[in-house]
Amino acid sequence: MINLASSSKTRAKILKDFGFDFKQILFNYDESYIIKKEPLTYAYNVVCAKYLQFKKVYPNLENLLFADSSVVVDNEIFGKAKNDEDAFYMLKKQSDNEASVITAMIYENKKLKLINLSITTFRFKKFDEKDLKNYIDKKEYVGKAGAMMIEGFNKKYIVSQKGNTSTAMGLNAEILKAYV
Repeated sequence: MINLASSSKTRAKILKDFGFDFKQILFNYDESYIIKKEPLTYAYNVVCAKYLQFKKVYPNLENLLFADSSVVVDNEIFGKAKNDEDAFYMLKKQSDNEASVITAMIYENKKLKLINLSITTFRFKKFDEKDLKNYIDKKEYVGKAGAMMIEGFNKKYIVSQKGNTSTAMGLNAEILKAYV
């Protein structure tokens, strides 16, 4: 059984959809000190920090899974939106543009420590303003990197996709499935 060290409902859904046996462990992480400097390593730095913080509290727990995602648009790194204005800014940058979701994952059991960094890149058509406002008003963006909800709001605007949908949702389940 996998111990998912995350409060993410989406990651839990991915594990369920891919048939993994898991238990979700809620844990509050401090990511505030991690600098948004390098787009390709930011999510990796966050997931490593989560791993270290969790292991200090639960040093003997096994079969651990950690993940984090960021959205990169025009070399700007987006984590979770802090408010509606932040979400609006992030989504406007994605509209009629290319956006990459970078997801880092660490899975550790007695025999293996799997570290993976995956990227899924989308090309989006222009977002409808009324639809965008409705999405933000419903607060569906809360807890989503880049305010992006690829299985919801963003889905209807996809022009092209390179990479796995599970990566864009927050966990590369295809890679995990190959090793677990």
